[in-house]
Amino acid sequence: MTQHYGIKVNTILNAVDKLNSDLDYLCALVEQPDPEFPICNAVAFSHAVVALSNQLDFLVEDISQNMLSEDEEHVRLTKDHIVMLSGYSENAEEAMRALEEVCGISLQNN
Repeated sequence: MTQHYGIKVNTILNAVDKLNSDLDYLCALVEQPDPEFPICNAVAFSHAVVALSNQLDFLVEDISQNMLSEDEEHVRLTKDHIVMLSGYSENAEEAMRALEEVCGISLQNN
């Protein structure tokens, strides 16, 4: 028997909105470069974009396909989903730390 866990639908929607906003900000730096925040390391920058994109894709493509709880307030997750979600989050956080260290670009501070 597989044990299921739950995450609030609103939590997922908020995370999707935040990730979209973060990706929009990073893409804007490419489309309209800011002299105050130059992209001095394309590898660090692209790693951050890919990490955020992967996290967003997992939420939108995989998690959104899961069944809802009976009250429709929670999305059901397996332990594997939780481990994967944690991994994507850790990768994104690591990539954003590297982007801040290398390029001085921080989603929280900029």
